[in-house]
Amino acid sequence: MQVWALKGFLDELKRINGTMEDRRFVFILGAGASIQSGVKGAAHLAREWMQMLYHREVSPGSDFDAWLRCNPLEIDNWQPDNLAGHYPEIFARCFAGDHEAGFAELEKAIEAGSPSFGYAVLAWIMTNTSHNMVITTNFDNLVADSLYIYGRRSPHVIGHETLAGYLKPLARRPMVAKIHRDLFTDPINDPDGTGQLKKPWEDALKNIFKFYTPIFIGYGGNDGSLMNFLSDLSQQDISGRPFWCYYEPGGQPNGDIAALMQKHNGVLVPTPDWDQLMLDIGNLWGYKHDDQLKDLERYTEDMKQTLQEQVLNTSREGGEDIKAKLLPKPKEKKDKSWLDWSLEAEGKGSVEDKLEHYRQAIKALPESSELHYNYAYWLFDTGQAISAEKHYRKAIDIDPYDDSAHSNYALVLKAQGNFEKAEAHYKIALELNSREASYLYNYAILLNSIGRIEEAEALYKKALSLKPDYTNVMNNYASLMVEQNRLEEAEVLINRALDLSPKHPVFVETKAELLFAQEKYQDALNTIERSLELDPDRQGAKDLKVQIEQAIKRRKQSD
Repeated sequence: MQVWALKGFLDELKRINGTMEDRRFVFILGAGASIQSGVKGAAHLAREWMQMLYHREVSPGSDFDAWLRCNPLEIDNWQPDNLAGHYPEIFARCFAGDHEAGFAELEKAIEAGSPSFGYAVLAWIMTNTSHNMVITTNFDNLVADSLYIYGRRSPHVIGHETLAGYLKPLARRPMVAKIHRDLFTDPINDPDGTGQLKKPWEDALKNIFKFYTPIFIGYGGNDGSLMNFLSDLSQQDISGRPFWCYYEPGGQPNGDIAALMQKHNGVLVPTPDWDQLMLDIGNLWGYKHDDQLKDLERYTEDMKQTLQEQVLNTSREGGEDIKAKLLPKPKEKKDKSWLDWSLEAEGKGSVEDKLEHYRQAIKALPESSELHYNYAYWLFDTGQAISAEKHYRKAIDIDPYDDSAHSNYALVLKAQGNFEKAEAHYKIALELNSREASYLYNYAILLNSIGRIEEAEALYKKALSLKPDYTNVMNNYASLMVEQNRLEEAEVLINRALDLSPKHPVFVETKAELLFAQEKYQDALNTIERSLELDPDRQGAKDLKVQIEQAIKRRKQSD
């Protein structure tokens, strides 16, 4: 059996990672990996439960430790100094007749914890390297929580043996296999359950170990299920040699672990605690805590900004009752945020009152890019393009990375005929957020208006690939096709748009344009009249109706 120093182990991980691209590591985590996260370990819980049993059976004043030494539960191979090794039997005895009470105890113990620093590093490893799998005997959600918080990924968590077939090697998404089930799916916590690994897990893990080298951390080998399974494997069943990391201050692992490592040419590695060990592993694979902190700060700010914008949009689009519900509590001007000011403004009855409130808001918070943006939005909506341009520019000066501000500024510039500058800002918006379909749509309208038809069509196609139900894009793209006499293609698109929005007057007008181009004049007339019923003030629809009526008149004259 080999015992390596920590540095030798880390050097080996670095060497393998750098020279063997097809080799992956899988982390096998036990309860010891959760202790620094505030989750009680097996030893702590087992002692608590033994104290509960003690108080049920023994009169106060007697010695608890002396009682423990007497093997009060008559468990084979009893070790009073290693209660974690008898954890399943103690749990079963303590909560016999009321397993739900036992699960409630487990839930309380687990929910008291939150991912420690080591889990932040693990999340980075699982989302930035090929080592993206965890197999665990734990019931907690520390791995999944850390991946969502620090890695912004939702892992594939397999918390029951009936789903073990979904544990696939070389998966693109981080995977977490809970071989003793999840806390909420009847966790396996009794001697029978922990004594034998379920058959679906055996099949799945045999397949995994063909591709992954296991690194054991925080696992004491006290349950028979995983240990027996590993002991039954041959040396050829595991890719590479396994590494068993044990907490050095806690002493060497038991003889079963040593024998297992001997059989598989594995290595025992004395290590510091979970957080320090994961930092060491992460650092040699490229982890930098400063970068993760900056990324987390950006992500948190983005999430906050998104929520604020959604609240504001809900107020803007909702009725009076919604606006009233979202109004902030009264505050002093100095205590108001940009969102407070904006919600108050959106709750005003008239546009002029909104504009006046935004003017006051900007006086109070002159460096709020959001307030300048919202003020510019209403200025442009009321035809005050020059003032809108000024405040969009100010918003961009304050926050050059606001893609929405660049896109809206481009709308204003286009309306002023400044096509070249408008295009520049559409390009910036798309550099900042290439997957926003509305930017592609508006940019396509600009290109179409200056005769760059092929480029406009490419943008319409890309917008629809990102947002297949984007009816405005369907309508404008169909209109472009009508102009090119691609009438069959146009018909497919405009019909899709009308299926989704049958009462949109502009879409109905485009359908009338198509029918007119197809020389179906009576159908075109009926359709344009329906468009005018939906919106009597559309001048374009009125002009098209005149053209259709003239065409009908000419046809009658020729007949």
